[in-house]
Order: sequence, then C-alpha cells, then structure tokens
Amino acid sequence: MLSILAGKGVHEFFLPARQIFDCASEHFIANIALVRGRNQNRPAMRQADDLLVNRPVDGSRALEEKLAAALVAHPWMVFEDVSETVSKIANENASVKSKRPKVIAIANRMTAALAPYVACKSGCSECCRMNTVIYEHEAIRLAEVSGRKMSSLPFRPPSVVHAEGMKFNGKPRPFLVDSKCSVYEDRPLLCRTHHSLRESADECSMDIPAAEQVRPPMYDPDVLEAPYRAMNAAYRPMEPCGNIGEFFPD
Repeated sequence: MLSILAGKGVHEFFLPARQIFDCASEHFIANIALVRGRNQNRPAMRQADDLLVNRPVDGSRALEEKLAAALVAHPWMVFEDVSETVSKIANENASVKSKRPKVIAIANRMTAALAPYVACKSGCSECCRMNTVIYEHEAIRLAEVSGRKMSSLPFRPPSVVHAEGMKFNGKPRPFLVDSKCSVYEDRPLLCRTHHSLRESADECSMDIPAAEQVRPPMYDPDVLEAPYRAMNAAYRPMEPCGNIGEFFPD
C-alpha cells in the first residue's frame, strides 16, 4: 500500500522500500516512547489537532471539533494507542500474510468509527478516479475475488510508478461499477484509509484542474499506512507496485 496520488497527491508518503522501512521503524519507536511519556487523557481537541492532516487555510477549528467528537466516541483511535497496537502487530513473530489482515481489521474499524463524520457515502466514487497505487499482493487478491486477469509489473522506482500512474488519473478504476466498488470487501488498505472530513466530497473531484487540486482534510492515514509499508518492505523490499489500472488494463 503506497499512495493515492492525485494532482499534488493525497497520501504522499512515497519512498524507496528501504527508506520506508527505516522511517516507519523510527515512527514506531518514537510513538511508543510517547505512549510511556504522554498523558493518555489529553483533551480530545489536542488529539484532534495532532491527527488532522491536510488542514485548510480556513475552517480548521470546525474540522478539529468534528475529529475530536469522533475521538471522544472512539477513544481507542488516539494516535498513541493505535501506534502501539499496530507496532505490536508488526513485531509479532508471525508471517506478514497473517499480520496484514490484522491491520486491515483496524482500518475497517476506523472506517466505521469515522462514518458519521466524513463525506464518504455509498455511491460516492470520486476517489476511484485518483492515481491509486497498490502493491502486487493486493492486486493478486483482487484478481482472486473478481476472476479478472492480472498483468504482471516489474519493480520500478517510485518516480516511475507515479509518472506511469498519472496516465490513469481521472479515469474510473477497473472495478468501479455504477459508481460503486465491486470489490469493496477486498479493496486495498489505501482505499480503506482514504476519506474526507468535509461535508461533501467536492475536493476529491478529478474534474478540478490539477493545479487547483488539494488534499482533503482527514484523520492521518499514516497511522496505519506507515507500519503497513514497513511490514511489506521488511518482507519483500522489491515487491512491484503500480496503478490499479496497470494491473488490470482490460
């Protein structure tokens, strides 16, 4: 799970595999230290301020209040607790294949918790027209559940993956049917973490000129995406990735 890249990008943590592993490992160590050193009962607004990313020039306070309400309703979502939980999963003496579903389960729980506060609703498919870059193992899963033929891709530098993926920017993803994802239950982690805390999904529209596109404000997806990248980099640093449309061109 690497990144949704649309215009300036949505989830922009896109680094070589070795660097991903190093950065995410440091991320774990730093945040476990925070768990031990910080007051776990920090006010929800302080937590929301830490977790709100892509904040707009105007209206940040209202978005922080919305995210704070979600944290009050679901206190397990505070940054330190999630980081500690995911780091424990990543450090289990188990196969990466057994760890991935555990991270996915947390992402599903987050999706349900954030549902009352986000613009994402059934039938909204703006994010399905972004440059959605996924891992080969995620593409294999999609091929298995859909019965569609998957194309093989070579390992390429991130800059090449991004450039090639941008050719698909604005085009419907191959599994989008009647504005709904036909592989929703098996969608990649990136698709599970993407959302907008706005009242509408207007900022996600690919009809906006690339130079004017902005990333929608959201609960920081790197809480889950960074450790997921680290797990995959440790297991298979040269795993191919690419736009979902490259894996499924037909």
